[in-house]
Amino acid sequence: MWKNGEACQFRGIRLSAKMTNFSSAPSAAGYLYQARLALALCLKYVNVDSSVEVGIERLDDVSFESSGTALELLQAKHHIDRVASLSDKSVDLWKTIRIWSEAAASDPTLPARTRLALVTTGSAPEGGAASMLRPSGSSAMGHARDPKSAASLLVAVAEAGGNQELKAAYAAFLALSPTMRISLLSTVEVLDDQPLLNDLGEVIETELRLIAPRGKASLAREQLEGWWWPKVCLALMQDPVPPISVLEIEAKLDDIRDGLKRDALVADQEHVDPPADEIADYEGRPFVRQLKIVGIGGNRIEYAKRDYYRAFTQRSKWVRKHLVFDGEIAKYEVTLIEEWQPRFQQMRDKVAGDQGTGLSLRQAGQALYAWVEADARFPFRSVAHRFLTVGSYHMLANDFRVGWHPDYETACAEEDA
Repeated sequence: MWKNGEACQFRGIRLSAKMTNFSSAPSAAGYLYQARLALALCLKYVNVDSSVEVGIERLDDVSFESSGTALELLQAKHHIDRVASLSDKSVDLWKTIRIWSEAAASDPTLPARTRLALVTTGSAPEGGAASMLRPSGSSAMGHARDPKSAASLLVAVAEAGGNQELKAAYAAFLALSPTMRISLLSTVEVLDDQPLLNDLGEVIETELRLIAPRGKASLAREQLEGWWWPKVCLALMQDPVPPISVLEIEAKLDDIRDGLKRDALVADQEHVDPPADEIADYEGRPFVRQLKIVGIGGNRIEYAKRDYYRAFTQRSKWVRKHLVFDGEIAKYEVTLIEEWQPRFQQMRDKVAGDQGTGLSLRQAGQALYAWVEADARFPFRSVAHRFLTVGSYHMLANDFRVGWHPDYETACAEEDA
């Protein structure tokens, strides 16, 4: 959760990560963090103000706008090791001050109408200028917000100079009148010790607990982020970059909420391809041998392996996430078996009456399995996907609880001999 009480009111981030040992990981983590934190903070606007739009790389690193007017402008810095400190000489601090000083110089009305925030995973040391710009009530006892004193400290640093990299930043701040400096800092809020990239999943899930059914916040987050990432990528590929409306987020959350009702399950393994090593391991399994005994081969064997994998992983995921009730899967399997039993018996009666040969037995088995492939669709609660029914039949065949050959148990035993 946020250290500062008002941190969640800001939606968006741009990250600065220093390259070390020629690794691009910190920078990559920073850009991922930017989009993920933007989503986390956008949730505060959902069902509150549908006129708000979030812009990434539009008016600032991240902006929150309404009818084209900036409500909030956000600068932010992400540091994986958390060692960054917003001292009075901090590069992060001064680069941010430069951006907003130049903006205020161009538009003196900016501080009066727009909230400015510096979000950082680093810390602002007590007694420094940054600590004096924390939101009211978020600092330790005896350390009140004090933009005027912060301005004095920053002016002293700028006049002393000493860091050529920050020369332009010093000049931009000093170019403002004393009154404008205080006015600018009065609207700036420093939000330090903010969550890291890998902590944001919990932040988002906390927000979604008010939306998703009990126990399903994690699944809701997965679905929301799965929609959000392509949305951000598409926006960043356009020129100019368009904003993303909170209305779109609300609509997606409505879809997710409908899919996560207590009597609903989400089937997210429908198009998942099994790993190659899993496919290889299936080759000698009973469900594959059962198919080969009746003459099923080629791609149909591969489709069967795929359906088995998808059904197994989907059912396992539901169980792992406690989304199914005790005995619910067993009851579903009983349904499948009871649907299979009369069809299997009809097949056996037919080949017995015809004094079936080995070929006719295989053909009869193929016809029964063709029913499973093409027609057997028995829903598990609200999920009626083909892969779940077919894959579950293969799971039963793997335990010899169903079969396709009229004498499948004997035929499999003879094959093993």
